[in-house]
Amino acid sequence: MDATAAITGDVDKTQIPPLNQKRILAFVNHFLVSTCTFLNEFALGCETKFVEMERQLQKTEAALVILEAKLASIPTEHHVAEDPPAAPAVSIQPNEEASMLDTTEPPPTESPGPVEPVEECPPEPVGVRACEDLRYRKFFKMVQVGVPAPAVKQKMQSEGLEPRILDTPDLILADGQRE
Repeated sequence: MDATAAITGDVDKTQIPPLNQKRILAFVNHFLVSTCTFLNEFALGCETKFVEMERQLQKTEAALVILEAKLASIPTEHHVAEDPPAAPAVSIQPNEEASMLDTTEPPPTESPGPVEPVEECPPEPVGVRACEDLRYRKFFKMVQVGVPAPAVKQKMQSEGLEPRILDTPDLILADGQRE
């Protein structure tokens, strides 16, 4: 009957003898020591994992720097197309070829008034295409070489650039930067 009275709470607590203080102190000390040991081991394990992760991150960054350097050395199709030809290309029809070779006199020049320059190409749009922009060019090279687009977009975001531009290479950037 005494055991059930202690469980139900019908016991007069003034009648219960006090617990041994040395025993309580031993329990509390054991709890504190085991908790501190656990926390120290946990912190050491976390620190070890962080150091390993940092080492892997440094290796990855080093590999990325090497990849960017390699990409910078690869000429893009755009740069190859931009090189001006040594001589202007002129299309000559076969029947015009003979007449051009036989002509020894320069054609007469007429200068009755000021000569107006003739525009052959339409005016350039204001801005730069995204794939030609200095800030974005290396990221388009990465995609051309085969680096996964999500990884390139993450790198763009880490450098403070808009990753969605990678999806639209012909987008005209008003604030674009050209060489």
